[in-house]
Amino acid sequence: MRKLTKLKTNIDIVYNSNIVEYLDADYLYIPMKKNYKTLVKTNEYVYKGTILLEDNLNKIVSPISGKIIGMTTLNVDGRPGNAIVIENDFKEEEKKNRKYKDNKYDRDFIISRLYEYYFKYVASTLETKKINNLVISGFDDEPYIQNNAYVLKKYHREILEMADILASSFEIKNTSIVIKSNNTDNIETFLSKIGTYPNISLRLIEDKYLLATPFFLLEYLDLKDIDSFVIDAKTMYELYNAIKYNKFTYETFITIAGPSLVKSMVLKVKVGTLMKDIINNKFKINNKGNNLFILDGLMTGSPCQIEKTMVTKNTIGLIVIPDEEIKENSCINCGMCYKICPVRVNPKKVMDTGVRSSNCINCGLCSYICPSHINLRAFLEGNHE
Repeated sequence: MRKLTKLKTNIDIVYNSNIVEYLDADYLYIPMKKNYKTLVKTNEYVYKGTILLEDNLNKIVSPISGKIIGMTTLNVDGRPGNAIVIENDFKEEEKKNRKYKDNKYDRDFIISRLYEYYFKYVASTLETKKINNLVISGFDDEPYIQNNAYVLKKYHREILEMADILASSFEIKNTSIVIKSNNTDNIETFLSKIGTYPNISLRLIEDKYLLATPFFLLEYLDLKDIDSFVIDAKTMYELYNAIKYNKFTYETFITIAGPSLVKSMVLKVKVGTLMKDIINNKFKINNKGNNLFILDGLMTGSPCQIEKTMVTKNTIGLIVIPDEEIKENSCINCGMCYKICPVRVNPKKVMDTGVRSSNCINCGLCSYICPSHINLRAFLEGNHE
């Protein structure tokens, strides 16, 4: 088993104890995707669940009811892109979905429902792979991001029921809920509930970076990829809504945290919400100087402008820190970046030669460990200026 690293975090950050909802933004922004056909026009009224964009296999639906008022350019998952703007009428009028007379939860029913609700990867894996080990991950890799831990705690009953349905329908021999050993709240919660599900076990792991990545988690648990499947807690909750209640999940979970905030939070927000609206409505900033907003984490994220950044299905959160200039010094040839790399890439060699490595997994550990504060990750991505 390869050696993984425990990341140091700021112990002064205080989190709200429960998930906080922000579901009433005035406007939502839905990203336009390449090769997708747009099915709505400006000034058109849309219901919650109306299909806005589609390609041959996927559809993107409206998370709210309201009026299409045009398009704008925003930050979509770290890159500039166009987005449809919807003005919220706050009625939550929903386009009615086809009703099912009977939910048998057999294999064919579940696979069909998952394709219908665009869980293509999960559906195809269950359809084509014999799963003996279902692993439900209750944590995130990025320091300060707490989405899966909070979802696991709040929706533990739904997640346990969904795990039981999958295990029964697909004859999965072993199902595990995996929690970090320092998460005492979730450990207590599941120890008190898991007894009613004799085929589901609780497994505790160390607080090590990259264990939320399925490859590293399965290696740590001594399981083989060929007959194992890792699903995180957030996805399990979304599967539960689709399979049991025939519902789209119009919301997602993000963490907004950092030393510049009076209190950090895990939030349930509508997909398409502007980051600036969330900050203005739910947070107080205790740092009077300038702040830096890092989209999707300190290790693998990037700085962003919150007034131009929206929440997508891929967004995991926002880190808010004082904007302090850190001086980048010359490399001292210490070799620490090579020693910490979990896939044995030599970042110093990439920096010197300009030849990128196809083995790099963009984990950010080389930049994290560098005593000279060199942004080695930028060299590895080919983006260093």
